Amino acid sequence: MYLTAMTHRDELFDLTMRWMNDDFHADDGEILTRIFVYESAISALVIERVLLLLGRFWNTELRAERIRFKHELRDRIIARLGVQTPRMAELAEKFHNNPKYFFPFLPIDGLVVTDNSARLLALGRIKRMARVAEKVSFRLVEALFKEIQAQARFLAQQRATQAGVPLDEFVSSDEAMQNDFVQAEEALARSFRDRKIHIGPDALTINDILGFKIIAPQKMLDRLPLMLTDEPGMRITEIQKHSGNYNAVNLLLDLELPPVHELTARLRGMNWDIAGKRGLNPDDIRKNIESYVSQGAGSVTIELILTTPEELMEAEFGRSIHELRVLRLRQRQEYQGPLGQNAGYLIEYMLALASSPTIRVPEIPIKIYGRYLPEEISALKRSLYGSPVEDGLLGTFCLHEGCLEQFFPPGTLVEEA
Repeated sequence: MYLTAMTHRDELFDLTMRWMNDDFHADDGEILTRIFVYESAISALVIERVLLLLGRFWNTELRAERIRFKHELRDRIIARLGVQTPRMAELAEKFHNNPKYFFPFLPIDGLVVTDNSARLLALGRIKRMARVAEKVSFRLVEALFKEIQAQARFLAQQRATQAGVPLDEFVSSDEAMQNDFVQAEEALARSFRDRKIHIGPDALTINDILGFKIIAPQKMLDRLPLMLTDEPGMRITEIQKHSGNYNAVNLLLDLELPPVHELTARLRGMNWDIAGKRGLNPDDIRKNIESYVSQGAGSVTIELILTTPEELMEAEFGRSIHELRVLRLRQRQEYQGPLGQNAGYLIEYMLALASSPTIRVPEIPIKIYGRYLPEEISALKRSLYGSPVEDGLLGTFCLHEGCLEQFFPPGTLVEEA
């Protein structure tokens, strides 16, 4: 995974590629956890800077409220958006009539940004670990599917050559084509086992880990890109306009970080208790801040989405609900074979490891070339939090001491140590 909101994105990408190729180092878990602990603090400073910028944009003091569930976000939007049209009123009524229809318990990590009169101006969010894992796995699946298709085409070309027919004129049965695909899939699996796979950062780049949605009338939104261009240390690297069911402008903004000494000083003043909760020594983390900062990139990328109040309502309650767009994306996955699933499982496990109190694992438990069920992945992730096996509904086979012994001759019952 290549997460552009992080300063050590190259180090994280290299570690990801090693794990995909089953190349494990004993301190990988600690390195992974350390990266995410430091980057959490750096992201907090980035958010601070964006809020100061938005305060100047609206020429007002801002207030930010952190929220954890989607129903809280949708409640705040309706209560604080302010602008009303018949369509917006219709969508609000639809929500009030059946709030459970709008994915109410979906966890999020968001900010609701308002002015002193509680008018909604912006929404901020940091993608949750599960969504990061999903987005990276989508990219991995796309890359792997292309590799499998290329290998399958090569096999078909060999068969066409043997038949003395150009490939574009060669007619294959469905069974033969399926066999080509299976062979190609197996060849790619062997490449992972032999540590020969390399996927470039571009294929695994995620630019929207950290983002803000700016809500204003269109004329005001049109002025924001110019303001960003004039801002020192900021550079718009991409502008993407969406029209149709979903209408908004997405900007990728490259933010220059403060000089190493200044960033180090600010980070040293922060509370590092989170490091202890993730299995690291907070004193060591604080002591090594300067080394970490000096070895990282000097800028990070965040996403800004520019939208009007009317289009925000459509994106949360109307024709372009975000969760429905995510569901459609999942359903459109071209390749759903084991390599793609395992790639997703591996990323999911890595991110669970980074957020857990465990920093040492004996091996990479998920191999791209292996076979797993979702229940196995759930157990592996739970083990990182000290609970490897989920108790059944009855919880145990025996409710009184010595109950098993009555069914076995003495010395034949082996208990787990």
